[in-house]
Amino acid sequence: MSYDISIWSVNKTSFENEIFHQEGTKRQNDGLIFEGPNWQIMIGNPQEVMEEDIPEEVVGLLPGIKYFTEIILEPLGASKRAFQILKKISKILAQSSHGIIFDERGTISSPSSVKRLETIKVKDEPDYLQMTWWFMKDHTFIKDGFKAFLEFIESTLPEALPRRYGIYEPPQFKLAEKGKEHFIQFVSENLREGIVWYPSKPFTYIDIDIPPKIGATREGFRASYITMEFLEEVLNQPGWTTELKRFWLKASDQLQPFYGEMRKAKFSIGDTWWRGIPKKLGNAAIIGKPYIDLWPEFIKKAQKTDTGLYYIENIKQDYQDLHSIIEEVPEELIKPKTKKKHSRNWPFEGPFLKYK
Repeated sequence: MSYDISIWSVNKTSFENEIFHQEGTKRQNDGLIFEGPNWQIMIGNPQEVMEEDIPEEVVGLLPGIKYFTEIILEPLGASKRAFQILKKISKILAQSSHGIIFDERGTISSPSSVKRLETIKVKDEPDYLQMTWWFMKDHTFIKDGFKAFLEFIESTLPEALPRRYGIYEPPQFKLAEKGKEHFIQFVSENLREGIVWYPSKPFTYIDIDIPPKIGATREGFRASYITMEFLEEVLNQPGWTTELKRFWLKASDQLQPFYGEMRKAKFSIGDTWWRGIPKKLGNAAIIGKPYIDLWPEFIKKAQKTDTGLYYIENIKQDYQDLHSIIEEVPEELIKPKTKKKHSRNWPFEGPFLKYK
């Protein structure tokens, strides 16, 4: 029998440390072996994994986990010295790869230098990015879908949960004291008033707006709308670019937007009044029906999500928009500059509800 350890990390584990070059170690095609008197430690090469392969106990502990490294000590009854070396090796590998150590007993640990989020010093004029979705779910979303959306946030980006919330500033309730159920009920009862939602860094602003009527109204076309703003500086920290990309795609599959995006906050087009696709795209865009049928050039260059949405992304540590990938939004789908006008090719009802 053996004692098994796995390292789940943002980067590939490395054998560059001098401990891996000392006498008693052997390189093999599938990794490295430490040999001692009557015991051996086998270290596999790092394997890239899909998000669904990450153990439930590990998900959410570090953003952007992409690699798995297996370490096996044989036999289970090896000497105390062998276990000391195993512990030292695991720590070195986790530190070099920004990873978490997960042993067969379910114990989870990480080096002190490996943190989910380093302190972000806010600049005088910080840069922000926004993830935004426009979708057609009505007020029943608050009862049926919002809880699932909130639980998804909690499991992947807990910093986005509300530290405090209310209908005015400073918000009067604390999530730690009231709990999720109270927050969901509060949102349901006060959605029309506007919710003040204080997240934690790197998130700075979150807004959810579900209009009383979805679709054509006498003033124009309204859709449900969620936006999440965060400090762009966080993309410089290990794993955050990958994690935010994953979150944006999974959240899109949950919300089923007809259009969603990620872009610099100062170029935000956000509100519930939908008039067409923005002429200037951000650094990620995702479309669902009816736009899937109206924008064939986008579909040609896009990737497909699990639920059949199409997306193009250029989410990197240095901000890049999509216009190097897809040149132009079709003129007939573009949102006009005039507020009371809508795109020439209008794929929904209305947009104006006629007076009877």
